[in-house]
Amino acid sequence: MIMTSYQLAKNLPTVTLVAHQGCLIALDWHTQKTQALLAKLLAKFKVKVAVMNSVALSHSIDADAKVLVETITQLKEYQAGQRQVFDIPLDLSTGTPFQQKVWQALRQIPYGQTISYAQLALQVDNPKGFRAVAQANGRNPLSLIIPCHRVIASDGKLGGYTGGVEIKQTLLDIEQASYQR
Repeated sequence: MIMTSYQLAKNLPTVTLVAHQGCLIALDWHTQKTQALLAKLLAKFKVKVAVMNSVALSHSIDADAKVLVETITQLKEYQAGQRQVFDIPLDLSTGTPFQQKVWQALRQIPYGQTISYAQLALQVDNPKGFRAVAQANGRNPLSLIIPCHRVIASDGKLGGYTGGVEIKQTLLDIEQASYQR
């Protein structure tokens, strides 16, 4: 397992990226809210973690390092408005079957668009389960890659976001600016 940090944009906090067995298992904002989620995820895998900087990653032939380098490349493309869909091997095994179903549905929300928690609940065949959907959203270990920031309240308000509402708004602004070009 390899972990590194990356600064997506000056107006966003640093993210921690974690890869294990050639798959990305976490993308987590460096905020107080998300540190507990990352600690729980790392404890589940019970393996030694190597922390590498971008220079060491770029020279490594390790499969985990390659996933992290590719993730950083795709994050740069996203931030520049050149990438709308991430194409990175993911491991979602940390989630329950319901959470995994929600996370897969999140991946279907088009770039630059939003849906409500109620609409997402309908998509996962749980029309009254918007609260359960919101909780699954909050436990998404791959924030941004699995675009939980695209889910808003039915009244059009942003609702919550694991990394904070300011980050959610910034990501939506990045997508709207690029989407409207």
